[in-house]
Amino acid sequence: MPSHMNCCFNKCTNSSRSTQNLSFHKFPTNESLCKQWVELCQNDKVIQKFKNHGSSQVSKSFRICSEHFKREDYVLWTSKKKVLHKGSIPTGQQLISPKTTHSNITNWSDMITEEDEAVANNATWSPRGTPNFDLSGSALSIIW
Repeated sequence: MPSHMNCCFNKCTNSSRSTQNLSFHKFPTNESLCKQWVELCQNDKVIQKFKNHGSSQVSKSFRICSEHFKREDYVLWTSKKKVLHKGSIPTGQQLISPKTTHSNITNWSDMITEEDEAVANNATWSPRGTPNFDLSGSALSIIW
């Protein structure tokens, strides 16, 4: 694993070196799912690698940060680890506004309720009933 990772999403400048509390997700090795991720990230290097070498090489070479996924895309979301549901697809945009970035949220545990942790550890969990985040304002709001 590289010493630091950069998000390959077009116009995203997040890296593991400069932004804490982000997860960086490998591209899926499933060809059709990987193709969807590649198209959404709009990065010429990623597109070229996919066209020339397929999903396995894209998965080895590139990462997308957790800011490009919805909260309900995760089966586990804690301050230290974020695990995507199998088949999750990035949104095509950053979901957290520049005013509310991962790096200036000082205590992620404040965003995780006991119910969230119970849900994250439940194998039968589904996204229904999961809170949505309203990111239209200057502050992050949770909508139930």
